[in-house]
Amino acid sequence: MGETCTVLEMAAGTWHAVLSLDTGGIIFEVKHGGYQPVAADDYAHWAPAEGEPGTTELMAWYAQAQVGDSAFAV
Repeated sequence: MGETCTVLEMAAGTWHAVLSLDTGGIIFEVKHGGYQPVAADDYAHWAPAEGEPGTTELMAWYAQAQVGDSAFAV
């Protein structure tokens, strides 16, 4: 691959978000079982939907967040 490759494994059912800070970065998520589209009730109720007010601010927060930081009191 020519560059550092990072892998992260987390417990199933863990809320998570990923933002690539590199142009051309690739994020690949693997789940057990066959493909199932994400149901509307599976999205975090506290997070804005794509394009909704607050999305820009949340993405800016993701860009500077450190492991263990929390954007919202859930």
